[in-house]
Amino acid sequence: MHTLLSILHVLLVAITVGPAMFLPWLGERALRERDGDRVHLAGRRCMAFNALTLVAALFGVLTTVTSDRYSFADAWLIIASTLYVVAVVNGAAVIPGVLARVGKELQDAHGVMDGELLERRRGRLLALSGLNLVLYPAVVILMTWRPGT
Repeated sequence: MHTLLSILHVLLVAITVGPAMFLPWLGERALRERDGDRVHLAGRRCMAFNALTLVAALFGVLTTVTSDRYSFADAWLIIASTLYVVAVVNGAAVIPGVLARVGKELQDAHGVMDGELLERRRGRLLALSGLNLVLYPAVVILMTWRPGT
């Protein structure tokens, strides 16, 4: 049972984490093109894929529960889980919120937005997206390497 859960966990991570990391960049591209509808769509997709990583995390928890080698007290698992929680909250709530706000502003202004305001919004989006580009790989590295075991 442990092997099956482990395989499902790895497969779900492989399917969901990549899009969860890179979908905000589609929102940034739509923002540069001043397309409010595509900005909104990128935000919804970003939220969906980050939420789907929770299914992979659930299989990870089940894998740990059925394991004889690992426990929730392992330092690498505590650190990776903490980084994951920050990444999933950022990707499922914060980034989609920024994309929704910017998309609404672009839709209300019919694609016309002050250049300085646009650059501030774009900077915030890039910073938050960059954070997830650091956090998710750090989690994957810790989960693969398992230092100290």
